[in-house]
Amino acid sequence: IAIPSIAASLPYLCRARQCIVMHTIGRMKSDPKRYQHMLNAIKYSTSLWPLILSAYQKVVSTDEEKATLEKVLIILLAINSTYSLAWDIIMDWGMMQHIDTSTLPQACAVPVGSNNNNQSCAHAILRPRLRFGAATSVAILFIDTVLRYSWMLRFWEKDLFPSTDIYILCTQFLEAIRRALWNLLRVEWENIKQTRGSQLEKNVE
Repeated sequence: IAIPSIAASLPYLCRARQCIVMHTIGRMKSDPKRYQHMLNAIKYSTSLWPLILSAYQKVVSTDEEKATLEKVLIILLAINSTYSLAWDIIMDWGMMQHIDTSTLPQACAVPVGSNNNNQSCAHAILRPRLRFGAATSVAILFIDTVLRYSWMLRFWEKDLFPSTDIYILCTQFLEAIRRALWNLLRVEWENIKQTRGSQLEKNVE
């Protein structure tokens, strides 16, 4: 129980430590955005508590205690998934940061397919620049949202999967798909920021 749990925890511990180090460096440089590193460290810490509780749950003997721990585990998993999803959308993808509520009703009131204005609604809600297009970006966002909560398959584990090993393999495969799709929008947003920075430098010159 201990060895797999520790192995699963190491990546989150390493990333949390990196965030804390970056926060310390930001404080030394008086970076006004250094708080983001601490928020990111908190995100990774929310991944640790379910792992710890799940490991402890395996050594509990009574069914009553297991049922109680299962409820707490579901709450911790929900907190982690919701926090991580919000971080994906806002911080990693740069979406929903500046929603203009004054123009949103007009942008989304036009029927879909009319002069491609259905994309204007997505641009108004997500962000002005969507290099993969509105439809692809919304599809990735939707899939990421669903897969962030793929742990809910545990409720139907015995009905859908012939064994626990198959269930674990399936959830790991879904996580690999989620990370691949996440990476598309992550690289896109990083490229947009780099391009924006280069344009600002040219304007200054």
